[in-house]
Amino acid sequence: MKLLLAVAFSALAIMEKRLPVLLVFALLPSIMAFALGFLRAWLNSYKLLAPMLFIASVTTLLAFGPHVALEVTFRLIAVSGAFTLFFRTTLPEDLAGALVKMGVPYVFAFILTTALEFIPIIRRKIAGIIDAQRSRGIPLEFGWRALRYYPALFIPIMVTSFSLADELAMAMESRGFGRKGRSFYRDYRFSLKDWGILLASIALTFLWAKTR
Repeated sequence: MKLLLAVAFSALAIMEKRLPVLLVFALLPSIMAFALGFLRAWLNSYKLLAPMLFIASVTTLLAFGPHVALEVTFRLIAVSGAFTLFFRTTLPEDLAGALVKMGVPYVFAFILTTALEFIPIIRRKIAGIIDAQRSRGIPLEFGWRALRYYPALFIPIMVTSFSLADELAMAMESRGFGRKGRSFYRDYRFSLKDWGILLASIALTFLWAKTR
C-alpha cells in the first residue's frame, strides 16, 4: 500500500506545473520524516542526491531557463523524497513478501531486497576501508586532489563485495534457494483500510489530473 501511495504521489508531482504546489510536494516528505522522528537521517541521505540535483538543475537552467529548472528540481526532490520515505519505513522482507504476493517472481524480489539490505553493510565496509587507509597515510578525501588515491579505496571495496557475494551464494545454495514450492513466514493481504486508502488515492489522482 505504501508503494502504491509513493507511486501516486510521484505521479501527482510529475503532472503538476505550478511552482508553489511543487514546493509543497517537495516539502511534504521532509515533514513526514520529521513527524516520524528521523529527520536528521533523512537530511543525511540527501547528501548522496545533492550532486544529481545540482547537475539536473544547472543543465535545465542553461537549456530552458529558471522556471523550468525550479520545476525539475522540485519534482526530483518530491519523487526521491517519496521513495526514500518508503524505503526507510519498509522492511526489506516485507517488501519482498508484498511483491511476491503481487505476482513478482521471487528471484527478482529477492535481488531487490538483498541489494537494499547490503547497502548499509557496504557503507560500513567503505567507512572501515577509508579509516584503515588514512591510518596508513593515504588521504582518501573527496575531491580532485585525492583522485589518484581512489584505487586504494575501490580495489578493497571490489574485493570485499565479491567476497560477500560469494558467501551469500553459498548460503543460498545450502538453504535450497532454487527449491520449488517456497512458503513464507507471513501472508500479506490487503485489509479494508488498505482498500479504502487505495481507492481514495486513485480518485485523488484522477481528480487532480482533470483539474490540470
